[in-house]
Amino acid sequence: MLSFCGFAQETSLSGKVVDIDGTPLAGAHISIEAFKKSATDLSGNFKMTGLPVGNHSVKISFLGYKSLHKKIVLEKGSPLKLTFIMQEETATLDDVTITGKSKEQKLRESVASVAVLNTKELYTQNNNTSDVIKQISGVNVRQTGGFGSSAEVFINGMSGKQVKFFLDGVPLSYYGSGLGLNVIPVNLMEQIEVYKGVVPVDLGADALGGGINIIPRKSYSDYLDISYSLGSFNTHKANINGQYVNPKNNTLLGINSFYNHSDNNYKVDVEIPDEFGNPNPATVKRFHDKFSNYLLSLYTGVYNKSYADRLFISVRYSGLDDEVQHNAIMAQPYGEVTYDENTLGFSVTYEKREVVPNTGIKWYGGVNKTKGHFKDISLNAYTWDGKVYDTRPSGGEISSSRNLLDLTSKNAVSRLNIKYAPWENGKFTLNIFTSWFHRTGKDPLAAEFYGEDYYANPTELFKNAVGLAYEHTFKDKITSYTAVKHFMLDAEGYAIENLNFLPNKQSASNFGVSQSFKYQIAENILAKASYEYATRLPDEFELFGDFTLVRPNPFLRPEQSHNANLGIQWNTAKLKLGLHTFYRLTDNVIWLKTSQFFAQYQNLLKSLTKGVEAELAYQPYDFLNLKLNATYQDLRNRSPKNITGAVDNRYFNARLPNIPYLFGNAEIRYQKEEFLGGKNKFSAWWASNYVHEYFLFWDVDGNKDFKNVIPSQFIQNVGVSYAFPKNKFSVSLEATNVFDEKAFDNFSVQRPGRAFYITLRTFLK
Repeated sequence: MLSFCGFAQETSLSGKVVDIDGTPLAGAHISIEAFKKSATDLSGNFKMTGLPVGNHSVKISFLGYKSLHKKIVLEKGSPLKLTFIMQEETATLDDVTITGKSKEQKLRESVASVAVLNTKELYTQNNNTSDVIKQISGVNVRQTGGFGSSAEVFINGMSGKQVKFFLDGVPLSYYGSGLGLNVIPVNLMEQIEVYKGVVPVDLGADALGGGINIIPRKSYSDYLDISYSLGSFNTHKANINGQYVNPKNNTLLGINSFYNHSDNNYKVDVEIPDEFGNPNPATVKRFHDKFSNYLLSLYTGVYNKSYADRLFISVRYSGLDDEVQHNAIMAQPYGEVTYDENTLGFSVTYEKREVVPNTGIKWYGGVNKTKGHFKDISLNAYTWDGKVYDTRPSGGEISSSRNLLDLTSKNAVSRLNIKYAPWENGKFTLNIFTSWFHRTGKDPLAAEFYGEDYYANPTELFKNAVGLAYEHTFKDKITSYTAVKHFMLDAEGYAIENLNFLPNKQSASNFGVSQSFKYQIAENILAKASYEYATRLPDEFELFGDFTLVRPNPFLRPEQSHNANLGIQWNTAKLKLGLHTFYRLTDNVIWLKTSQFFAQYQNLLKSLTKGVEAELAYQPYDFLNLKLNATYQDLRNRSPKNITGAVDNRYFNARLPNIPYLFGNAEIRYQKEEFLGGKNKFSAWWASNYVHEYFLFWDVDGNKDFKNVIPSQFIQNVGVSYAFPKNKFSVSLEATNVFDEKAFDNFSVQRPGRAFYITLRTFLK
């Protein structure tokens, strides 16, 4: 109730209105009963003066968001400053639906060719990033085994290192292997953005035609989120995330942490030699494939201050422990090879939406130190059943020298992003990204074999990417996005071939340009078109290898590509349709050449990719969601015979081998609040992934009836989840690969069969 006691004594109320991500809401309405009203400015700020002291009821409202009602106490001589956090909602009034577009929907309808996946509904499930992104149209993920194995992502014909991964705009590779794409828990993120074709300058890296940006959870409220998952193959996944917020001085303290482990001892079909050396078919459990990774990250900072919208300091410790089971094509089992790594990192984040009028700034700076240990000292030779069948006189399971290698890597990264909006319909973006990498090693066993410790020689890489873009909207119908980028590289490394030490230095400097358009044909229909000439510089892993399974190649040249995209979207409240086509002409393709023992990145092909993808999302009822997508991509060799090494041009225009060309996904999800009464939430889902068969080698060679084939696969997963009350506690049961299909992402490298998981979660807010 409004108190008129001491009415002559006046004070003030000021503050800011933001959404749960901290984004200011301009034009939000603030009222104190019928006494006083105000509205927020462009920065979300408001101020109400001349208010009587006493108890008051404040109402905050904004179209598309849930109204807030707060009780406050105004005291004499103590002006009150508060931050109000609003949540989105869709409300139905007299058959008229008023919908505030979510940030995900606004991004989907932006000029960028981007798919957006909100991960909040997946927090109760047993998911990793690689499991989630393969549900997106145009995206396929290939892994070299079970949990923790390396993952290769395909986006519209682009694959491997051509696709860049980012964590809030910073390349994921700078965080160390413990935070790889294949092992990041979904609970750490809010949404996943998949850019197809033109990658905006905001991400500031040399992606060749696709990028995946993981947006971490950002909120200014107290919460504690704890989950634990137990599953097949002795799989354990634990997450503890939370933060404490002090709204009086706009400070917070938070923690993000996880620990994952799996024995990966699933069954595989192999051949084991008998006493006479003849291979016999057998089904065995993988015996040396345990994987663990972990993260402990602490952060603190301030928000919504006069000098900063966000200023955060973070320190983290992450790492992994990996038993190496086999080589890249699962042709040779290893029984004792191991690799472990840990990274200590420190970073600072600063954001200010209006540091000066019409100009916003974001800056990220970070340093990391990584220590890795590779051990390959055993003289034993193993069969797939884990038994020793022979002992070598010298050498390790992988290397001829044997290895007891210690690696020390240091890297630093800076990302500066400036946005300047001189007029209402136009905006400039400048992004400057700089990184430095340095690595040295020490290996007494290799030094004894070579006569010198070559690993003690440093490898160093300096990269810089500058992007400038201008976006303009014409009469709310046409949006244009024009960008120019410059990339440069200085690298110093070496290779070891035939006991020879081959040092190398190189520099590269390349430009890239892009042009994108969006045309709003009608209220619910929009079209997009884009072109980009893109460059991708080789990274430290490609140039310098990992000193385990991947050999260095410091002589690699940058890749270049002409990319074009054209698409149309139809979006309504219940139905979303999309049809997109893409074209890629890529030169100096960097690809991973594999052999029985080692792999190495090489420049080889010029390729042409054409394709089409279609997606459908339908919500006939509030509780039912249907999703379906399919992609066809035709990748052809455009290299002449002198590049492919052939005696004729038989491989010209031949389909590139060992790459899927037809795949798709489907999902049905039932989700009901107050299921059978009570404050609860019930979910059930069926999800599937289909990949059509494809050849391991060139389809123009040999008899197709006897060629090595990665077979067609139709993998299905099901699950149920129950949360109560109001999502504070939940339990989920899942089954993956329900029909125990043989699953292969790469030839002869078998993925896990049927598996079961239970996930328990508590979320307190």
